[in-house]
Amino acid sequence: MRRHYHLAGRSAALTAAIVAVLALGSTAAVTFSGFSATIVNNANTFSAGTMQLEESQGATTCYSTGSGSGGTVTSTNSANCAINKLIGTLDQKPAGTPLTTTITMTNVGTLTAAAESLAFGTCSAAAASDANGYVGSDTSGFCGKVDFSVGYGSKCLYPANASAACPATPTSSGTLAGVASTTFTNSSSPGLPLLAPAGSQTYTFTVMLDTTATNIDQGLAASQTMTWSQS
Repeated sequence: MRRHYHLAGRSAALTAAIVAVLALGSTAAVTFSGFSATIVNNANTFSAGTMQLEESQGATTCYSTGSGSGGTVTSTNSANCAINKLIGTLDQKPAGTPLTTTITMTNVGTLTAAAESLAFGTCSAAAASDANGYVGSDTSGFCGKVDFSVGYGSKCLYPANASAACPATPTSSGTLAGVASTTFTNSSSPGLPLLAPAGSQTYTFTVMLDTTATNIDQGLAASQTMTWSQS
Protein backbone atom coordinates (compact mmCIF):
# COMPACT_ATOMS: atom_id res chain seq x y z
CA MET A 1 0.00 0.00 0.00
CA ARG A 2 2.81 2.41 0.85
CA ARG A 3 4.53 1.49 -2.46
CA HIS A 4 1.38 2.38 -4.44
CA TYR A 5 1.11 5.64 -2.57
CA HIS A 6 4.76 6.40 -3.26
CA LEU A 7 4.40 5.82 -6.99
CA ALA A 8 1.24 7.86 -7.12
CA GLY A 9 3.02 10.68 -5.33
CA ARG A 10 5.87 10.63 -7.81
CA SER A 11 3.45 10.66 -10.71
CA ALA A 12 1.61 13.62 -9.27
CA ALA A 13 4.86 15.47 -8.71
CA LEU A 14 5.99 14.78 -12.30
CA THR A 15 2.68 15.99 -13.66
CA ALA A 16 2.92 19.16 -11.60
CA ALA A 17 6.43 19.79 -12.89
CA ILE A 18 5.36 19.39 -16.51
CA VAL A 19 2.44 21.75 -15.99
CA ALA A 20 4.77 24.28 -14.43
CA VAL A 21 7.17 24.10 -17.39
CA LEU A 22 4.33 24.48 -19.87
CA ALA A 23 2.97 27.37 -17.92
CA LEU A 24 6.39 29.05 -17.90
CA GLY A 25 6.75 28.57 -21.67
CA SER A 26 3.31 29.98 -22.22
CA THR A 27 4.10 32.93 -20.04
CA ALA A 28 7.37 33.57 -21.90
CA ALA A 29 5.62 33.40 -25.26
CA VAL A 30 3.01 35.84 -24.18
CA THR A 31 5.63 38.13 -22.72
CA PHE A 32 7.95 38.21 -25.80
CA SER A 33 5.19 38.39 -28.48
CA GLY A 34 4.88 42.06 -27.65
CA PHE A 35 8.14 42.80 -29.50
CA SER A 36 8.15 42.76 -33.33
CA ALA A 37 9.67 44.50 -36.36
CA THR A 38 8.46 44.67 -39.98
CA ILE A 39 9.84 46.05 -43.24
CA VAL A 40 7.63 46.15 -46.35
CA ASN A 41 9.37 46.64 -49.73
CA ASN A 42 6.60 48.38 -51.68
CA ALA A 43 8.80 50.22 -54.20
CA ASN A 44 10.08 47.25 -56.20
CA THR A 45 9.90 47.86 -59.95
CA PHE A 46 11.55 46.53 -63.12
CA SER A 47 11.07 47.81 -66.66
CA ALA A 48 12.14 47.25 -70.26
CA GLY A 49 13.72 50.07 -72.23
CA THR A 50 12.50 51.26 -75.63
CA MET A 51 14.21 51.19 -79.02
CA GLN A 52 12.36 53.67 -81.19
CA LEU A 53 13.47 55.31 -84.44
CA GLU A 54 12.31 58.56 -86.02
CA GLU A 55 12.92 59.77 -89.59
CA SER A 56 12.16 63.36 -90.46
CA GLN A 57 12.34 65.61 -93.48
CA GLY A 58 10.95 69.09 -93.05
CA ALA A 59 7.33 68.81 -91.91
CA THR A 60 7.20 65.05 -92.53
CA THR A 61 8.03 62.75 -89.62
CA CYS A 62 7.87 58.95 -89.50
CA TYR A 63 8.19 56.64 -86.51
CA SER A 64 9.00 52.94 -86.24
CA THR A 65 5.79 52.53 -84.25
CA GLY A 66 3.85 53.94 -87.18
CA SER A 67 1.72 56.03 -84.83
CA GLY A 68 3.79 58.96 -83.69
CA SER A 69 6.19 59.18 -80.79
CA GLY A 70 3.86 57.07 -78.62
CA GLY A 71 1.52 54.21 -79.38
CA THR A 72 1.64 50.46 -79.09
CA VAL A 73 4.87 48.77 -80.17
CA THR A 74 4.23 45.78 -82.43
CA SER A 75 6.41 42.69 -82.60
CA THR A 76 8.18 44.05 -85.69
CA ASN A 77 8.35 47.70 -84.53
CA SER A 78 8.43 48.65 -88.21
CA ALA A 79 6.45 51.07 -90.35
CA ASN A 80 6.54 52.42 -93.90
CA CYS A 81 7.55 56.03 -94.48
CA ALA A 82 6.54 58.22 -97.42
CA ILE A 83 9.73 60.32 -97.43
CA ASN A 84 11.23 60.10 -100.95
CA LYS A 85 15.02 60.10 -100.71
CA LEU A 86 15.32 59.92 -104.51
CA ILE A 87 13.54 63.29 -104.58
CA GLY A 88 10.81 62.16 -107.00
CA THR A 89 11.30 65.13 -109.33
CA LEU A 90 10.12 64.34 -112.87
CA ASP A 91 11.65 65.03 -116.29
CA GLN A 92 15.38 65.00 -115.61
CA LYS A 93 17.90 65.18 -118.43
CA PRO A 94 21.43 63.75 -118.79
CA ALA A 95 23.99 65.77 -116.79
CA GLY A 96 21.21 67.99 -115.50
CA THR A 97 20.97 69.63 -112.10
CA PRO A 98 21.91 67.43 -109.13
CA LEU A 99 18.91 66.93 -106.84
CA THR A 100 19.61 66.88 -103.11
CA THR A 101 17.56 66.21 -100.00
CA THR A 102 18.45 65.77 -96.33
CA ILE A 103 16.77 63.58 -93.73
CA THR A 104 17.40 63.26 -90.00
CA MET A 105 17.37 60.00 -88.07
CA THR A 106 16.72 60.30 -84.32
CA ASN A 107 16.75 57.75 -81.51
CA VAL A 108 13.53 58.61 -79.65
CA GLY A 109 13.80 55.58 -77.35
CA THR A 110 15.48 55.16 -73.98
CA LEU A 111 18.25 52.74 -75.00
CA THR A 112 21.55 53.52 -76.73
CA ALA A 113 21.81 51.70 -80.06
CA ALA A 114 24.37 48.92 -80.35
CA ALA A 115 23.80 48.59 -84.10
CA GLU A 116 22.67 50.92 -86.89
CA SER A 117 22.06 50.03 -90.53
CA LEU A 118 20.78 51.36 -93.83
CA ALA A 119 19.84 48.63 -96.31
CA PHE A 120 19.18 49.26 -100.00
CA GLY A 121 16.83 46.99 -101.91
CA THR A 122 17.02 46.15 -105.60
CA CYS A 123 16.51 48.95 -108.11
CA SER A 124 13.85 48.68 -110.79
CA ALA A 125 12.77 50.94 -113.65
CA ALA A 126 9.33 51.49 -115.15
CA ALA A 127 7.39 54.22 -116.93
CA ALA A 128 7.36 57.60 -115.20
CA SER A 129 3.97 58.89 -114.09
CA ASP A 130 3.94 61.59 -116.80
CA ALA A 131 5.53 59.56 -119.62
CA ASN A 132 2.24 59.43 -121.60
CA GLY A 133 3.30 56.22 -123.32
CA TYR A 134 6.67 57.53 -124.48
CA VAL A 135 8.82 55.05 -122.58
CA GLY A 136 12.38 53.99 -123.36
CA SER A 137 13.33 50.34 -123.62
CA ASP A 138 16.28 50.46 -121.19
CA THR A 139 14.42 49.22 -118.10
CA SER A 140 17.26 46.84 -117.22
CA GLY A 141 20.02 49.46 -117.51
CA PHE A 142 18.36 52.67 -116.34
CA CYS A 143 19.30 52.26 -112.65
CA GLY A 144 22.96 52.15 -113.67
CA LYS A 145 22.57 55.56 -115.28
CA VAL A 146 21.22 57.29 -112.17
CA ASP A 147 24.24 58.69 -110.34
CA PHE A 148 23.75 58.57 -106.59
CA SER A 149 25.47 59.42 -103.31
CA VAL A 150 24.61 59.47 -99.61
CA GLY A 151 26.72 60.90 -96.83
CA TYR A 152 26.82 62.81 -93.57
CA GLY A 153 29.08 65.55 -92.29
CA SER A 154 32.55 65.14 -93.74
CA LYS A 155 32.03 61.49 -94.75
CA CYS A 156 30.56 59.88 -97.84
CA LEU A 157 28.77 56.63 -97.05
CA TYR A 158 28.34 55.79 -100.75
CA PRO A 159 30.47 55.81 -102.78
CA ALA A 160 32.59 55.18 -99.70
CA ASN A 161 34.96 57.92 -98.61
CA ALA A 162 35.73 58.18 -94.90
CA SER A 163 37.89 61.29 -95.23
CA ALA A 164 35.76 63.61 -97.37
CA ALA A 165 32.16 64.59 -97.93
CA CYS A 166 30.29 63.38 -100.99
CA PRO A 167 30.81 65.63 -104.05
CA ALA A 168 28.05 68.14 -104.78
CA THR A 169 27.67 66.57 -108.22
CA PRO A 170 27.50 62.77 -108.10
CA THR A 171 29.39 60.74 -110.68
CA SER A 172 29.03 57.31 -112.23
CA SER A 173 31.31 55.91 -109.51
CA GLY A 174 28.12 55.62 -107.49
CA THR A 175 24.77 54.61 -109.03
CA LEU A 176 21.45 53.18 -107.88
CA ALA A 177 22.40 49.91 -109.54
CA GLY A 178 25.74 49.88 -107.73
CA VAL A 179 24.25 50.42 -104.29
CA ALA A 180 21.45 47.89 -104.78
CA SER A 181 21.26 45.08 -102.22
CA THR A 182 23.95 46.76 -100.09
CA THR A 183 23.69 47.26 -96.33
CA PHE A 184 25.70 49.92 -94.52
CA THR A 185 26.19 49.57 -90.76
CA ASN A 186 28.03 51.20 -87.89
CA SER A 187 30.89 48.80 -88.71
CA SER A 188 31.20 49.97 -92.33
CA SER A 189 33.91 52.37 -93.40
CA PRO A 190 32.69 54.99 -92.93
CA GLY A 191 30.06 53.65 -90.58
CA LEU A 192 26.70 54.95 -89.42
CA PRO A 193 27.00 56.73 -86.05
CA LEU A 194 25.48 54.90 -83.08
CA LEU A 195 22.66 56.97 -81.62
CA ALA A 196 22.16 57.50 -77.88
CA PRO A 197 18.69 58.42 -76.58
CA ALA A 198 17.67 61.77 -78.14
CA GLY A 199 20.72 61.54 -80.43
CA SER A 200 20.31 62.30 -84.13
CA GLN A 201 22.22 62.27 -87.42
CA THR A 202 21.46 64.10 -90.65
CA TYR A 203 22.15 62.41 -94.00
CA THR A 204 22.31 63.97 -97.47
CA PHE A 205 21.06 62.12 -100.56
CA THR A 206 21.93 63.33 -104.08
CA VAL A 207 20.80 61.95 -107.46
CA MET A 208 21.37 62.95 -111.08
CA LEU A 209 20.90 61.38 -114.51
CA ASP A 210 24.30 60.40 -115.89
CA THR A 211 25.73 61.78 -119.13
CA THR A 212 25.58 58.29 -120.67
CA ALA A 213 21.76 58.23 -120.70
CA THR A 214 20.35 58.07 -124.25
CA ASN A 215 16.99 57.98 -125.99
CA ILE A 216 16.28 54.46 -124.70
CA ASP A 217 16.19 55.94 -121.17
CA GLN A 218 13.49 58.51 -121.90
CA GLY A 219 10.37 58.42 -119.75
CA LEU A 220 11.75 55.94 -117.22
CA ALA A 221 11.64 56.22 -113.44
CA ALA A 222 13.77 54.32 -110.93
CA SER A 223 12.45 52.90 -107.67
CA GLN A 224 14.43 51.53 -104.75
CA THR A 225 13.53 50.65 -101.17
CA MET A 226 15.73 51.94 -98.35
CA THR A 227 15.38 50.54 -94.83
CA TRP A 228 16.78 52.07 -91.63
CA SER A 229 17.26 49.77 -88.65
CA GLN A 230 18.44 50.26 -85.09
CA SER A 231 18.93 47.72 -82.34
